[in-house]
Amino acid sequence: MTTHMLPPFLDSLETGISIHDPETGTILDVNDQFEEIFGYSLTALREQPMATFTAPSMQMTSEEVHQHVRSAATGEPQSFELQIERPNGEYRWVDIQLTQTAISSEKYVLGQVSDVTEYKVREQLLRLLHRVLRHNLRNDMNILIGYADRVKTSVESEQLEDQIETILDIASEVGALSDSLDQIEQIVQSDATEREAINLHRMVTNRVQEFQSAHSSVTFTVEGASDVWVTADSGLQYAIDNAIENAIVHNDQETPEVAVTVTEDTETDQGVVRIADNGPSIPDIEIEVLQDNTDIHSTFHGSGIGLWLMKWSVDSLGGELSFGANDPRGNVVEIAIPNTKQ
Repeated sequence: MTTHMLPPFLDSLETGISIHDPETGTILDVNDQFEEIFGYSLTALREQPMATFTAPSMQMTSEEVHQHVRSAATGEPQSFELQIERPNGEYRWVDIQLTQTAISSEKYVLGQVSDVTEYKVREQLLRLLHRVLRHNLRNDMNILIGYADRVKTSVESEQLEDQIETILDIASEVGALSDSLDQIEQIVQSDATEREAINLHRMVTNRVQEFQSAHSSVTFTVEGASDVWVTADSGLQYAIDNAIENAIVHNDQETPEVAVTVTEDTETDQGVVRIADNGPSIPDIEIEVLQDNTDIHSTFHGSGIGLWLMKWSVDSLGGELSFGANDPRGNVVEIAIPNTKQ
């Protein structure tokens, strides 16, 4: 029989409440809202390790949780955010506060948990608008206006054709930003019920065939394991498509090469798609800007929001996106997604 330490009135709170053993970190009791946020019963929360409830992309061990609890028990309040995985495969962001408390003269650690998923999504949207869209649109439109003014005064100039072409190119880029926003909106509003088991090799083969039909000058290869399954939605295709497209359109070689490999990482229990090319290296600032603590300096002008779209797609699935150098030349983009649970 489950023994409850929390008074019943706490079940009416919108904040999740938990009581922990100050030495072991074990969950002793929770209110109804805590069970609702995590999607697990008190029994499951007590018996299973914390790794069961955290998203694979930011796995937190039981020992790390216990260390937070022990620190809180000594009078050092703990505060951290965590991405959790609910039983239905849905990923949510929670804010966790741990403080020292006493019940019947016995010392415990009190946990307060709030679902901050919507806040995190709004924060990312604002960051995207501020860092990339606002900056790119402002600079692109300034260039567009500048060229338009020059066209007006040089109708007889031999440079007219090139300038008009530049105007069309920039206008196309601005239009592509709008398309990317539509994709981002679908990603951040996606529901866990829309996810399904996907064979990675089959998916990447289909996507490569689509790109091959449109880019006959590119040499494509698809290799790797054929029986790797992940649980994903349309966000995974967005990420893979953007990685392949970037490898093509930014390639400066006479014969662009794109090699796609599918593997399974048994240590992290993830399926991995590796997209390698022989083009120029992705500028460091393009990758660094994806980090939360990176500022864009006044001279930076990004190539678009394709990498943002990839990051958001992978993050929404609890996966990991990483970039590296190809040997002897080019880039390697890796997309790792949790395997389908059997």
